[in-house]
Amino acid sequence: MMALNAARGTKAAVIAVAAAVALAGCATTEAGSTVESAATCAETTPAHLVIGTADLDVSYIPYGILAEELGYFDEECIDMTIDAAADGLMQSLTTGQVDFIMSSPSEPLFTGNGEPIGTKIIYNLIPDLNISMAVMEDSSATSVGDLEGAVIGTWGLGPYADAYASRSLEPFGLGLDDITFIETGYGTTPMQALESGEVDAVLYWPGLYTAWELAGYDLRVLEGTEWSATMDGIGIMTSDEIVADDPELVEGFSRALAKSAVYLKRYPESAVRMFWEAYPERAPLPGEDEAAAMGADLAILQTTLDTMRVTEREEDAMWGEQTAERWQNQIDYFVETGMIVPTDEVLPESFFTADHIAAANDFDHDSITEQP
Repeated sequence: MMALNAARGTKAAVIAVAAAVALAGCATTEAGSTVESAATCAETTPAHLVIGTADLDVSYIPYGILAEELGYFDEECIDMTIDAAADGLMQSLTTGQVDFIMSSPSEPLFTGNGEPIGTKIIYNLIPDLNISMAVMEDSSATSVGDLEGAVIGTWGLGPYADAYASRSLEPFGLGLDDITFIETGYGTTPMQALESGEVDAVLYWPGLYTAWELAGYDLRVLEGTEWSATMDGIGIMTSDEIVADDPELVEGFSRALAKSAVYLKRYPESAVRMFWEAYPERAPLPGEDEAAAMGADLAILQTTLDTMRVTEREEDAMWGEQTAERWQNQIDYFVETGMIVPTDEVLPESFFTADHIAAANDFDHDSITEQP
């Protein structure tokens, strides 16, 4: 596994294979931290975060990458390694190969059929479920109710897509048996499948839609998915063992993310430049129009920040917060629709913790200054 920006102490790499395979036997280059406060740590705690994607574009920097580039993990005495993988994340976490993963609330609920699986989401990244279904601009479909018999492309088959589609189709008297999901992956492949007619609609997220529009594709989000505002989107998950045995790690990890959210709110262009430095393959090539590249990446990033509510929230917001009420909304829906059939009461507190969030948001906002 390749280590990026070793000179700056960054240990982020991208892998486009299953995490269970990619995490076996991978090596990471270590380097001294440039963050002065890290020198005061009596010891550092190694931690491993896996971001769930095979196409790590600028929209993923709020999920830990920027916190690492800014040295915020170092300030919390956390020696962070960041990888990305398209699948296998849950298995990697539950088998102890990694410490933190991106996850939607639906993943642990489906995995255990409502029974606790020994993990908890500790930090919410997307306050509302932010995926949606879209079609070509000239499609006759105007709402999800027009998708009977449709083939829908999505990044991966599984409970996350099924849960979203089921809830969206239900008000129109439709269900999963009325559509067909196929896996169309990442990048521009889904849009090519949509344009060619291989699929009738796609199920993805706003940042990717913005990237496709910038690439010249005309698409339109379908009506009928407004319900998603009642449920949380993706967050960061860890094991019950880490929550119980290392609360300082959980709090420090969350504080680093919260500080990076404030930085993104203040200095989005700086964040993009840091992303380019960490991932030079994503930066404009010599001779390319850097201003145009910056404009495109800022547009993609801004779409993500909007779904995170970074733009609209005050800087002293409670970043990463979760509530039992919103978790209960998701549990009730999955039970009512038969998508999980638990044998006992499903308790929200079995799947998340927010005990550390107030402390994680207790930091000096004046210390968040633009870095070169």
